[in-house]
Amino acid sequence: MTTGPASPMSPRPKNPPPDRRAEILDAALRLFAEKGYAEATNAEIAKEAGVTAAALYYYFPSKEELFRTAVRQHIGRFVPTLRALTAQAPADASGPEAVGMILRNALAFFTEEKTQLVLRIVLAEGPRRPEIRQIWIDQITGIFEFLAPFVMNAIASGQIRPIDPRLIFVLLQGPMLSTVIIRDLLQVPALEGLTNDAVVDAVLETTLAGLRTDG
Repeated sequence: MTTGPASPMSPRPKNPPPDRRAEILDAALRLFAEKGYAEATNAEIAKEAGVTAAALYYYFPSKEELFRTAVRQHIGRFVPTLRALTAQAPADASGPEAVGMILRNALAFFTEEKTQLVLRIVLAEGPRRPEIRQIWIDQITGIFEFLAPFVMNAIASGQIRPIDPRLIFVLLQGPMLSTVIIRDLLQVPALEGLTNDAVVDAVLETTLAGLRTDG
């Protein structure tokens, strides 16, 4: 099913309205996740944000631009946030300890409400909108590129078995995404109450332990 051209908006106002971009982007993210790109209208987004259609158009001249910005703005801060949080690790932290911190920070980000809204959008729109899928690919690539040096250092120091870093990434990151999709997005009752710490601890005690040379 085609979505057709981006919906036109009202003429841009001559005088700038108060800065309401944050409210507009939050409202757009919620409605795009709930209804999909084709069904969410500019009028609904403006109403949800508590602004006029003219104010919405002032900041986002097209629905397409609003859609891309809403998705990219939140997910685009993941890798910088991960870097900042991981930089707080003790200087003497071992490779496995650093990997554990990265996993905890990653899962905490994935369970944020806005991140899960983006995930819903990517899963729904990604197969037919390559530019949206690419936003997620860029973030996954960023996570891998960030995690790889920790893995390579752990391999070089003899703490982790010499395995292809891509496989290690899949083995460690896979449970994180599975948890978010099954527990949070699909809300499978059997996983209710399963905490982030329990998931990460299990990964560290099984998968990471199996990768360690002293395991």
